[in-house]
Amino acid sequence: MTNGAYLRYPHLYGDVVTFVADDDVWLAPLTGGRAWRFTADRVPVSHPRFSPDGSRIAWTSGKEGAPEVFAAEIDGPEGERLTHWGNTTGVRGWTPDGDVLAVSPAGQSDHSRSWAYAVPLDGGPATRLPYGWVSDVAVNGAQVATVSSMWREPSQWKRYRGGTAGKIWVDAAGDGEFTRLFADSTAQYWSVGWVGDRIVFLADIDGVGNLHSARPDGSDLRKHSSHEEFYARHATGDGERVIYSHAGDLWLLESLDAEPYRLDVRLGGPRPGRARRPAPLRAGSFSPDGSGRASAVEIRGTAHWVTHRDGPAGVLRAEPGVRVRLPQALDSRGRAVWVSDAGGEDGLEVGTPGGEVRTLATGQLGRVLELAAAPDGRHVAVATHDGRLLVADLESGDLRELDRTTQGDVSSLTFSPDSGWLAWVHPHQPPLSQIKIGRVDGTSVIDVTPVRFADYDPVFTKDGRHLAFLSIRTFDPVYDVHGFDLSFPQGCRPYLVPLQAGTPSPFDPSLQGRGFNGEDDKPAKDDAAKDAAPPRTEVDPDGIASRVVPVPVPAAIYGNLRTAKDALLWLRHPLTGRLGDGTESENDTVLERYDLKKRAKAELGKEVRSFEVSGDGARLVTNGKNGLQTRAATEGDEVVTIDLDRVTVQIDPVAEWRQGFREAGRLMRDHFWREDMNGVDWQAVLDRYEPLIDRIGSHSELIDLLWEAQGELGTSHAYAAAAGGGSDPRRRQGLLGADLARDDDGVWRVTRILPGESSDPAARSPLLAPGIAVRPGDAITAVGGRPVDPVRGPLALLAGTADQPTELTIRPASGGEPRRVVVNPIADETQLRYHDWVEERRARVREASGGRLGYLHVPDMVASGWAQFHRDLRTEMARDGLIVDVRENSGGHLSELVLEKLSRKVSAWSLVRGYEPMRYPEDSPRGPIVTVTDEFAASDGDIVSAGIRNRGIGPLVGTRTWGGVIGIDSRYTLVDGTRVTQPRYSFWIEGPGWGVENYGVDPDIEVVITPQDRVAGRDPQLDKAIELAMAALEENPP
Repeated sequence: MTNGAYLRYPHLYGDVVTFVADDDVWLAPLTGGRAWRFTADRVPVSHPRFSPDGSRIAWTSGKEGAPEVFAAEIDGPEGERLTHWGNTTGVRGWTPDGDVLAVSPAGQSDHSRSWAYAVPLDGGPATRLPYGWVSDVAVNGAQVATVSSMWREPSQWKRYRGGTAGKIWVDAAGDGEFTRLFADSTAQYWSVGWVGDRIVFLADIDGVGNLHSARPDGSDLRKHSSHEEFYARHATGDGERVIYSHAGDLWLLESLDAEPYRLDVRLGGPRPGRARRPAPLRAGSFSPDGSGRASAVEIRGTAHWVTHRDGPAGVLRAEPGVRVRLPQALDSRGRAVWVSDAGGEDGLEVGTPGGEVRTLATGQLGRVLELAAAPDGRHVAVATHDGRLLVADLESGDLRELDRTTQGDVSSLTFSPDSGWLAWVHPHQPPLSQIKIGRVDGTSVIDVTPVRFADYDPVFTKDGRHLAFLSIRTFDPVYDVHGFDLSFPQGCRPYLVPLQAGTPSPFDPSLQGRGFNGEDDKPAKDDAAKDAAPPRTEVDPDGIASRVVPVPVPAAIYGNLRTAKDALLWLRHPLTGRLGDGTESENDTVLERYDLKKRAKAELGKEVRSFEVSGDGARLVTNGKNGLQTRAATEGDEVVTIDLDRVTVQIDPVAEWRQGFREAGRLMRDHFWREDMNGVDWQAVLDRYEPLIDRIGSHSELIDLLWEAQGELGTSHAYAAAAGGGSDPRRRQGLLGADLARDDDGVWRVTRILPGESSDPAARSPLLAPGIAVRPGDAITAVGGRPVDPVRGPLALLAGTADQPTELTIRPASGGEPRRVVVNPIADETQLRYHDWVEERRARVREASGGRLGYLHVPDMVASGWAQFHRDLRTEMARDGLIVDVRENSGGHLSELVLEKLSRKVSAWSLVRGYEPMRYPEDSPRGPIVTVTDEFAASDGDIVSAGIRNRGIGPLVGTRTWGGVIGIDSRYTLVDGTRVTQPRYSFWIEGPGWGVENYGVDPDIEVVITPQDRVAGRDPQLDKAIELAMAALEENPP
């Protein structure tokens, strides 16, 4: 690997090669040497392809929002955008007629439904090609080869053998009849092309992605490369030669009888993506000092001592390639402790601005999840990823283990004011957790609460006499409005426990009565003399759980419990749904203060994400919409914004990428579900991939490299995703929720308006809004006052208009004067088209069954799927039988809830005079259930498919599912916000046991949908399900 850059997505024409590097398209001599930029956008791009005559290049770019098709002449001006679909679109080549060949799920109800299109260079309407759902396509005269729809590149899950593994389909005769090649193989096949009369493709038949070829009927299989350490990727060709990428290099196969060799291509000019640049000054974790005048603050993996008002900011630790986390102030003179990976593993560092940094316990901690410093600055408590609670002596470096769990992570570490005690949360079988306290010297550990509830966020009061905590132990059920069910949406309250048996509750009557106007706040003369010393905490363990008393505030959703002088503070979160109701939420998170003397609650502020209290309990530091701010811990004080412009942080991208790669490797090592890493030498994998860090030139290439490396584990859910979700929301394509077409006169007309779904705010149909009055056949003649181009149509003018009021000029098909209307285009039509598809499937079931069968589709196993499941549950379960469709179910965690409802059996009937009989229990199926599944039923979609089988709910029809059931919690991000996941939660299922992972769930009856079925609109899987349900009804009438 001598190349200086990370090269991907090659294509060739004549003696020139094009490829992607540093987020741009490049050109270079095929013989090697210096490359030059073809684009200069510095945004993620992919799949550049020469036109058949070599005069143009088409490629995929997201520079104007979602990935779209762009094309440009080799020696011409900048690229021109050809599609405005607002969806994940990818270039795959050119048609023989000179159109760009692209694939996209635009206009479909799910992102798996990607079709091939011929996109003309004039930007006119694209033609959908009759190949079915595809991820890749290659045309050779009348012959067509396709690869089935896939979610991601095979190198990102190496040796994958589940139901979605890429499959090659070939129309060898050109008559539209496709045949699957290698149907008995479970390997992955992708990057299809033609060399002469042979199909060339990549496959990992032997466990590594290599280049192969075969005849169109799949015979005479030949292997043309022999790579062993990295997958071959992105193979393309010109009909005679094949070029592909491999570990950041380009390899060329000049003929099927030759051996591939590496091209020596070097980038010319500067590489700005690798240049140092200022970091955004966003605060991460922070810790105010004892006086409330300064805080230790983490910014982009560096630690700083920042005074709150005026004064300087000093660097505690800022070194390229080192990540600092969780800084904690140790005193008011700038001394702090933090977690650092400077030694290659998490360790503790102690230092002051500009002073010497001491390192402790490197390599002994695992991944540090939480860090808390004692008020006297002598000890810190550490919660580790492997369930340990450690106390570190900052002078000697000695570690002491206070607790160890086997059900999760110790959390919410907090010291008593005298630094002698530590409180924490000890987890048990979720969702249960208990509060424990222990002496810092390890001589005593006490259970404060029993293992009955979810207790969390313990904190000592400033006088050291009480321990406050939050607990979900209020049982006040609320009836569900959509079905017969009860839930406990708001069960949390703050609680207080006196630590000594003789300490009264602050909420009970006092023998002397309660004072007025702060009389109880005045210390006795003897007490005032002791103010310099922290109050001593003493604990009577006997009966401590029975001394727990609730704080007299309503049950709600509370978090971030802290204490100030004679007060409790917390964040009260609003009770909101997971999906929203389409309106602006007026319920903000509220920072509240409860005065223990006055026994009164007050609101201190809103738009706060987190806060901490200074050591003396006098001031708060908050982080929220307005950044870091400070204020008094009482009511009515001035809020001061902490100026972070005094801090300077420089990003060294290459050093940051290397640190992030290593951190991701450690996280995977420490959390992967199998200690033996699935039999993979994980350190050897990291050592093999890390040299590529020196070659990458953009963050998107880091993401690609992380996928590649983590894919070596051959396990599901090993993801890497950039922060922020990708494209600029201000540039989103506006869509109208309608099908548009150009008539013979060049006028763009509305041919169909999607009906929308009133019960789903995400399924708003813009043209059906009141007052718009657009009908099929009406013409759109202008957008925002600009005439619609007769070639490109309205969508080109709707770029960047999503969710913005936009004027349309409409010419009614029935005649009359043009009208001007204002619409709010949407950014994504998928949900609109999904509801339309469901209604079409339901109508099909109704017609085929004579109205006897119900139909429910479950799109996922999260809140949106739960909502869809219940949207028509009552009407569909009332039918004699039921078709449950979990095809394209994208997973989640609610399968057990769906299975519970589907498993219900009618055991009784309720009859009221004048009423129809009612089933008992409610929402129980009346008759047979048949379930349809497919290769896109994934994760919890796998699990629900397996559950339907092993519970005997009814026959399972379709194809083998995705095969990914090692779950994740998505808890970790790298220093730049990149989210990396570690497959942690393995899943054993009755029947297949551990065998669902990397295989899937076999249906009882396999029914494959061929490409020609897709083209014809046939659904043989649903047809078979209807047939089975009707047969069951005949055999056992309800």
